[in-house]
Amino acid sequence: MKTIILFILFTLLNNPSLGQSLVDSLTSDDHDIIFNKLDEIVDQNRVAAIPIIHNIIEQSDPYVQLQFLHTLDALNDQEIRGYTHNLIDRADQFALHESPEDPLFAKVDASGILFKYDDFSTAEYLIEYIELKKPNILWFIDLLPLVYQNVPAYRQVIKDDLVNILENAQYETIRFIALEHLIEFAGTEAITNIVNAFVNNSKSSIRLLAFEGLIKLNYQELNSLFKTRLSLDSDEVIRSLIADTLLIKFGAPSDLKVVIDYQPNEPDETTKSLMEYSINHFIPPKPDKMNWNGLATKLITYTDEMLQYGWIANQQTKDFYTTKLQDIITLINQTNEIDSACIIINTVLLPQVGQDLQEKLITTEGYKFLHYYTIYIKEEIEEELGHCQ
Repeated sequence: MKTIILFILFTLLNNPSLGQSLVDSLTSDDHDIIFNKLDEIVDQNRVAAIPIIHNIIEQSDPYVQLQFLHTLDALNDQEIRGYTHNLIDRADQFALHESPEDPLFAKVDASGILFKYDDFSTAEYLIEYIELKKPNILWFIDLLPLVYQNVPAYRQVIKDDLVNILENAQYETIRFIALEHLIEFAGTEAITNIVNAFVNNSKSSIRLLAFEGLIKLNYQELNSLFKTRLSLDSDEVIRSLIADTLLIKFGAPSDLKVVIDYQPNEPDETTKSLMEYSINHFIPPKPDKMNWNGLATKLITYTDEMLQYGWIANQQTKDFYTTKLQDIITLINQTNEIDSACIIINTVLLPQVGQDLQEKLITTEGYKFLHYYTIYIKEEIEEELGHCQ
């Protein structure tokens, strides 16, 4: 750094008009001239301005001092932390000047620069500012996650402040940002507040963000919540997303049944058509991390549901599938070989599912679960035990 400064000074000494021009611009009484010059300095990465700013920063008015500080930061001034702490130390004097920047604002603005360098020694000023200005925060809300992550002592107060902003701020954009931060950094610690935003917030943009957040956080009650909200949310886009999520993410018979029952009552014709398309093209998703035994056991359980829904026509047909699935489980567990079980899958179950659909002993919905889950069982047998002929 010393070499760079010497080079800069040498350049200025040999071209004094260059240095004087910068000084004249940066010490002008016209803020527009100063700020235009600072923009030019940053755009052109004119590091020659660094020592000049060092020399004049304290003599400028508070508003300009902050702009100088941000310029030094943009130029990657290696002494930026020292100059930032110096500004914070003298910020209380700013109240004596006619300036749009009050001392606390200046301290927080400068602290944001320190945070970039993992220096959180002045984080208290941010907390003080947020406590003073909430819920209608127009500045510095994006600094809260940095402090939340790096200063554990402030986590609870930051979470509480973000909830306050989410629920009470005047501007939708600010509430949206607060919810983003709650989802990203507070996560499951703020799950109740995120659920509340999804259910009760009047703004669809915020409900949609809460919807995405609950999926991201794997909210345990998500399935039942979505089933309830499918008919209650006022926004057709969210209703469509709920329906698709029930089918794609969960995809149990009860999920398909809820969407089928709701779809004729959907008031928006476009959304109604989209839901019909999703129902017609529905394929049960293969459950993650479930072996052949778990899949067979789950399908046995599903046959009971499908009988109740009328997707399996009668008890005799239901018992056939239950018996064959149980035979597969018993054969493999008792003999530790798959030949007999695979014969049931390939020559009995899969052909019978197709035949029963033609004979209307099962509906299309019943066919999809019986067919695809049998395929999934076969895939997992082959994955674990070998080829299933």
